[in-house]
Amino acid sequence: MTETSADLAPRIDLAVTAVAGVRESYSARPVVARAYERMAEVEGSLAAVDEHEGERAVTVCIGVSTDDDSAAVASAVADAVRQAGANAPTDTVRVRVARLVAPRS
Repeated sequence: MTETSADLAPRIDLAVTAVAGVRESYSARPVVARAYERMAEVEGSLAAVDEHEGERAVTVCIGVSTDDDSAAVASAVADAVRQAGANAPTDTVRVRVARLVAPRS
């Protein structure tokens, strides 16, 4: 791993929001980190990228409409995250999906 999670997370955010079917993107990062950033008036990413002993775990949270195939959208998001840089054999990608009651726009 040559790039840090701070380098990778913003690219992942952009990749996730570009996937067809993603209606919302939510923060997957710990509330403490988000609170600190709010107090320090800095903008952080939504993706949680954790590195431990050479392994990387990426978590993203998305919202899909009830009209969309959530499994297909989640699979496309996971592919987009891998293409954004989380593609090492030891990288794990987790996509949390929330169903939105609003119809597809």
